[in-house]
Amino acid sequence: MTNKYKKFPKKLLVEGKDDLYVIAGVRDGYKLPANFEIIDCEGVENISDNLLAYIKSRQEVIGVVVDADADTSNIEDSLKARWDSLRDVLANAGYQMPKIPNVNGTIIEGNDRNPRIGIWLMPDNVQQPGMLEDFATTLIPLNDLLKPVAEQVLAQIGAMRSTATEQSPWFKPIHHSKALIHTWLAWQESPGTPMGLAITKTYLDHNTELCRRFADWLQRLFN
Repeated sequence: MTNKYKKFPKKLLVEGKDDLYVIAGVRDGYKLPANFEIIDCEGVENISDNLLAYIKSRQEVIGVVVDADADTSNIEDSLKARWDSLRDVLANAGYQMPKIPNVNGTIIEGNDRNPRIGIWLMPDNVQQPGMLEDFATTLIPLNDLLKPVAEQVLAQIGAMRSTATEQSPWFKPIHHSKALIHTWLAWQESPGTPMGLAITKTYLDHNTELCRRFADWLQRLFN
C-alpha cells in the first residue's frame, strides 16, 4: 500500500488547490487539530474514484467537499444532481444514505469495514447552488466598503454583456461569485492574495455563521 494511504488515516477530498488552502485557513483559524490530510483530487470528476479508493484502503474517516454548482437556475435540481452522484457511489459501497444533505454537513457512520464519511456541499449544503467562491464571499467583512463597488462593476459588465458578441471572452453568469471575490481581493493591501491566504491575513473573516457551521462539521467529523 502506498504512502498516500498511510500518512494520515483521516482524509478530506476536495476539488482543487483553492479548496485545499481555504479549508486549511478555516481549520487554522479555528485552531482545529491538523489530524487529517486534505487531498487535492484535481477536479470534481476525480472525486468518486478517489473516494472509492480511500474507502477500500480502510481509512478511519473520509470527508468530501464539493461544489453544488450545476449549470441550472433551478436550485433543487442543482443540489440534487451533485448530491445524488455522491449518494449513488456511497450506496453502492454499502452505506445507508439519507435522501437529502444535512444543512450542518452530512456525516454517515461506517461499519466494521467502512470508514465514517462526511459530505459538505459548497457553499451551504441546502440553501443555494454555488461553489467555493460563494462560500468565500460570505467571509467578506460586514459593512466592507469595497464589496459594493465590486458588485457595481460586475453589474456594469452584466449590462454590457447584452450588447456583446458571443465571442466576447467574459465570465459566465454562473461564475459571478468567482469574479466578485477575485475582484475584491485585487483591491486589498496585497492585491491578488489567494483566498486561503486572505483568511490567514484576516482580509476575509472566518467568524461568520456559515464558516462556524463548516468548522463545526470538520470538528465533528474528524475529532
